[in-house]
Amino acid sequence: FSVLRRFSDFLWLFETLTMNNPGVIVPPVPDKHPFGRFQDTFIETRRLALQRCLTKITAHPVLQLDPDLRLFLESDHFATESKSRRAEFQDGQQQANKGILSSWTGPKFVEQDEWFDTRRAFLDSLESQLRSLSKSIETAGKQRLDMAIAIGDFAGSINALAESDLGSAMCAALARLGDLATREKEANEEQAKAEVVHLLNLADEYVRFIGSVRLAFASRVKCYERWQVAEKEVGRVRAAREKARQQGKLGDRGPQSLAEVGEVCCRLYPQGAC
Repeated sequence: FSVLRRFSDFLWLFETLTMNNPGVIVPPVPDKHPFGRFQDTFIETRRLALQRCLTKITAHPVLQLDPDLRLFLESDHFATESKSRRAEFQDGQQQANKGILSSWTGPKFVEQDEWFDTRRAFLDSLESQLRSLSKSIETAGKQRLDMAIAIGDFAGSINALAESDLGSAMCAALARLGDLATREKEANEEQAKAEVVHLLNLADEYVRFIGSVRLAFASRVKCYERWQVAEKEVGRVRAAREKARQQGKLGDRGPQSLAEVGEVCCRLYPQGAC
């Protein structure tokens, strides 16, 4: 089977998989903008990047099971169904904002795990080096293209001389030199394009992967905030029940209050004993 997808649909897939799978590093899609002056290689660069992204997503043991990935790959009415899913996400987000997270007034998250601090420092350093590498590759490619243009002008001048009346031997030698310069010009152009399509795109992909890792790290902070809010809610409900019991006001509300405590405990420990 085959389906048609726009670039914005790939962005939807990335955002959706990120929201559906907190803590999972989702392979990123390429940026919207082309690389500098290399307009003619942009389509091929983006195509290869999107193909690698989709291949990595479908090979991921968690992401490959996501129902929204199946929707992206198989739906014949993707535009309508993706809008419906986006509306569901927005409604869910609004409900979350109105729920327990809306009461979050706790202290700012402070990292306690040294491993994550060292990984963040490593990612910052790696990202800086990759961005410097990208600039160097792009600069080298531009210079190679400029050199190809200069060699092309030289080849044109030599070929014009080869058609003059300088003598058959001289014209033949100039024609061979002009042909050699033309082939060198073409080789420089192809190498410059290859550097953009492969090296520059690969460096950019690693930079975007670092962004995905940071999103996964950020999900830890959100989980921590949810845990703190839920724990606070558990304490509040338990304290209210204990106060009512001590004052003899529990009465027939005993089972209901126990159910309320169990509900907030399940929210705090979804895999534990509620």
